[in-house]
Amino acid sequence: MGKLDGKVAVITGSGRGIGKATAMLFAQEGAHVIVNDVDSIPADETVKQIEAKGGKAVACVAEITKPEQAQKLMDTAVERFAKIDILVNNAGITRDALIHKMTDAQWDICIDICLKGTFNCIRAAAKYMMKEHHNGRIVNISSVAGLMGNIGQINYSSAKAGLIGLTKTVAKEWQRFGITCNAVAYGFVDTRLTKEKEMGSEVAGEKVGVPKKIRDAMVQQAAGAIMQPEDAAKPILFLASDDAQFITGNVLNVSAGLYM
Repeated sequence: MGKLDGKVAVITGSGRGIGKATAMLFAQEGAHVIVNDVDSIPADETVKQIEAKGGKAVACVAEITKPEQAQKLMDTAVERFAKIDILVNNAGITRDALIHKMTDAQWDICIDICLKGTFNCIRAAAKYMMKEHHNGRIVNISSVAGLMGNIGQINYSSAKAGLIGLTKTVAKEWQRFGITCNAVAYGFVDTRLTKEKEMGSEVAGEKVGVPKKIRDAMVQQAAGAIMQPEDAAKPILFLASDDAQFITGNVLNVSAGLYM
């Protein structure tokens, strides 16, 4: 038996990185997964990989910054699998710059995707998750940047700190519905957002990544430990499972000593 047998999980930003690894792990543990991304190609590829291993999944392309599309995502889950047990708010983005050089656009896109998008999804899932009045799970993906701040990331740090406040509020409001809400604050995870910027990819028309000098320093501070998305998915599985039924309103620090 899997830890999530019979559960239905919606995972935002699950075409790549931590989200994809989480979708794959959840499916392996018996969940039916709604794979969300703004790009159909990685979303469809994740679904194919899940199905190839005998799992069940469906792709849903949606921009969670738009309330109506966040609602479409939740509606799709219920239309296909009849309910929502687990919501993992993983979608995120970086747009790094020092405060005095940051543009409104750089600020807005981080707040919109990391914070507002999470709010949109939780609000959209409310009527389904509250109705079930069961052991529902919400896991929000934060960062140690939201706990300690980070140079060049005023937008990202603010959004991730906001997620922590959001997490604790949802935990208090939804406890009576049998729904837990927790956050995971990661340190350095090897994804396209943390590759060397000089070698990085483009997201929404802008190159992402971390300058090599800063990346090397972060890895050294974390005792040389570079966490892979597959490693990062395991704490999410724990918080989404019945093993965490008495845990709510908490922030799990998974940073290999980057913050302690």
